[in-house]
Amino acid sequence: MAGEEYLKIGTTRPSLIVPEKRLDANFFLSAGIRARLRLELARKSGLELEPLGGKDAIAKCWRPQRFKRVYAVQGEESVPYLRPYDVFNYLPVAADWLSKTKNKKLTSYFLNTNMILQTCSGRNLGPATVVDSYISKFVTGDDIIRIEIEDETTRYFVLSFLMSPIGQELLRRDKTGSVIDHISPDNLNEQLIPRFEDAQERLIADKMKEAVTAREEARETIQKTFDSFEQLLPTLDRKTPLKQGATVKATNLKGRLDVAPHDTFLDQIRSRLRKMGGRELESYATVLKPAGRYTTRYVEKEYGIPILSGSQVLQVTPIKLHYMPLETLHDADRYRLSAKSIVIQADGRAEESLGFPAVVTTDRDGWLASGHVGRIVPKEGTDSGWLYLAIRSRYVQTQLKALACGSVVDALYEADIGKVILPPSLSDSKEVNHAWGLFATAQEAETEALTTFDNTLNSFAGDVTPSQ
Repeated sequence: MAGEEYLKIGTTRPSLIVPEKRLDANFFLSAGIRARLRLELARKSGLELEPLGGKDAIAKCWRPQRFKRVYAVQGEESVPYLRPYDVFNYLPVAADWLSKTKNKKLTSYFLNTNMILQTCSGRNLGPATVVDSYISKFVTGDDIIRIEIEDETTRYFVLSFLMSPIGQELLRRDKTGSVIDHISPDNLNEQLIPRFEDAQERLIADKMKEAVTAREEARETIQKTFDSFEQLLPTLDRKTPLKQGATVKATNLKGRLDVAPHDTFLDQIRSRLRKMGGRELESYATVLKPAGRYTTRYVEKEYGIPILSGSQVLQVTPIKLHYMPLETLHDADRYRLSAKSIVIQADGRAEESLGFPAVVTTDRDGWLASGHVGRIVPKEGTDSGWLYLAIRSRYVQTQLKALACGSVVDALYEADIGKVILPPSLSDSKEVNHAWGLFATAQEAETEALTTFDNTLNSFAGDVTPSQ
């Protein structure tokens, strides 16, 4: 009830207090301390705990030194660079291109297949993933820790631990920093890993490997099909250099005074697409971007429905996913997602992920998404696989980014999105639809691996949730 205050009450043990050398209640009621207590109880119940790193340990944990990035100029040999949290997207896209000759010790920033990547800085500290054949084509910097484990079963079991709720809580417990949180390779080296019976570890590892393999196949299939689709489109080039500018009649301004939407290059793009048989997006799909604000009230998973932000719609496993009760939202159906629809980040930065598409997979059917997310719902007879390829093409991405407006945050609007010209269907998109289905299959396998891990640990540790 309004005005009432609730007191969190919990118990801890001297064996936990003494090493920490602190007595503040908030620290000992934190999720990280409860996670550590679970490990302690599990150990006393007979479960073996083994350090992740160090001499003769499970893994080698390291990260490269900081380096000054030198970006490639046009025509120079280059390598694609990913920001740390981009590795968690369905289809990571290079944020920049680095000079292959001017960056010292660049080889230490390459990613090897089967290497586990552990984020080590940022507000959403903790997520981990494994490098597959798709991600191995990129380089990334020192803001992500590399974990190398030779044995395959152990590797996927450790990945399951790192991705599990207890693994995430333990990692965040060791964070340091004032404005930005950090963890170090030493923190990971000291992290204790619960070891189960061989058969149980293999069961968990096999499910996690199934998830990683399915995602790898999905990524490679989508990228291969997209590259083939783009090759069928005319070369995208300017007739005149951008520095020469252009002249626009006042009657053609149509309420916009900024340069981007009046770039003559856009007229070239639209003309080419129309000659090929391309039409406006709104003739193939309904564009939605729910207006208005809602009261933000997040609840525990069992009391609400997942709600995605603009950046989360592009992520394989949404980082720091929140849940909202339906009664908080007026006309909640405006915010619901439907399977096979296309979603884009409609508010953000034009030079980053604004306008980049993803398909709503079956496991997210009925989820909610914020008003910062644009929905592109295929009309009857429109194939979602082709629609995804068309929206992702350079022709359409160039149009969308030019239409964005704003000062600090760029925005796209329903009417503008609906008017972009799409290239016609040039190839079979069955493989694309199958690949997006694989992402849902992978998520199911990952969830099963993490649930099995947590249930196995609970059989030793029990529940240590504090009373309210």
